[in-house]
Amino acid sequence: MSVTLAEGEQVAGESSGPRPRTRENQTRRTSSTSLTAIWKIAIFFWKYLVAVALCQVFLGSILVVGWTYRLMQRTALKKWWKKSQLRSDGVTFGEFVADSQSFGHLCHWPNWILGQHSATGPQSKPRWGAVLCGSLWLNGKVGIQAIFNTWVLTMPACVLWLFAWFAGWNNSFNKGYEQATVGPLTGGLGAVLFIAAMFYVPMAQARQAATGSFLAFYEFRFVWRLVKNRWLGCLKLAVLYSLLSLPVIMLKTAPAFFPQINSALEDVTDAEILRILNWYYLASAAFVFASFVLLKLSAARTYAAALLYTVTTRRVEPEELHLAERTALGELGLLRLQERPQRHLIIRTVTGGGRFVKGTTVGLATAVVWFAFVSQIFVSEFLSYHPVDRIQCHFLGGWLNQPLVQLPWFNYTPGDLRERV
Repeated sequence: MSVTLAEGEQVAGESSGPRPRTRENQTRRTSSTSLTAIWKIAIFFWKYLVAVALCQVFLGSILVVGWTYRLMQRTALKKWWKKSQLRSDGVTFGEFVADSQSFGHLCHWPNWILGQHSATGPQSKPRWGAVLCGSLWLNGKVGIQAIFNTWVLTMPACVLWLFAWFAGWNNSFNKGYEQATVGPLTGGLGAVLFIAAMFYVPMAQARQAATGSFLAFYEFRFVWRLVKNRWLGCLKLAVLYSLLSLPVIMLKTAPAFFPQINSALEDVTDAEILRILNWYYLASAAFVFASFVLLKLSAARTYAAALLYTVTTRRVEPEELHLAERTALGELGLLRLQERPQRHLIIRTVTGGGRFVKGTTVGLATAVVWFAFVSQIFVSEFLSYHPVDRIQCHFLGGWLNQPLVQLPWFNYTPGDLRERV
């Protein structure tokens, strides 16, 4: 569209038409651009506010996960487009997806409710159900699949943490010194399992999102190969998780200290406390959602770079890829393998040893960073325990759900307070 307008300007400038006509066209174009920008900003805030509200309830947070995974798929495809010859030839990402038979639905950010434009094909007649609530259904479907897979690898560690918490408290009250090691050992085992899982989970989440396949998450050998080829990228991702987790933990723990921060809150009614907490968690969810999306998009870019490197360096064959990966790289012309000269045995031995040392060092550093992430969870729950709350349907509590890894569900209002009000 912009190229056509520019050419139109040049033709108008060379013709003998009156100059006011050219100025009028320029004014119209500027006005149209301004309206488009305003419309995009309005749509952005609409999608953002809907996500923040959905993060307040359990089912809504599942929709947020599904919506984010669909955005991750678009991000991975755009990362590959940036590395393709099409971009160098002047083909924009919008033009590429508009001409694609497989990825036309990724032209824009995903919707919350309405069906995605061109998702049903340009020549087919979409059904009314798909038009009115196609994205709502898709967000729920993808979200359920995504959180199930994430829970499979991360929930065992979280359950051990919850058991360790109860074991520690029971031992403290009952003075069971013979069982004093049960709590720490169980909590330590849970920490080890969680750290081991987080070496794998972010890359597997990104691959599931990019392929749209439930089973792509469990191709352990293939995903682990991607992790090993991008050790440094995985370390950066772990650091980002740990840094963004700190303010989230602070927001999660702060309400327990509100009376100490403001003594006037000690005399307010339950209804006023409930109103304050509702607004507090709603405002906090704005940061939690932004952090959640940022981390998932970073994981998608890391995965896209790892896959492209693995394919172009002959570490995997195109036949080993998922159909969606092979289709995307094929349409972008990225399945061409890079010819690597055969190096001497001594050089291969030295470089191989160097890669092993580098991988081991970065791997240990990554484990330390994930340990820092786990330590923040323990400190938060010891400062202010967030129990499993059936009244509030908060049956995950503070130990069983980590908002940046699992569900971006961020509302810890006590259920008994709601019941009293």
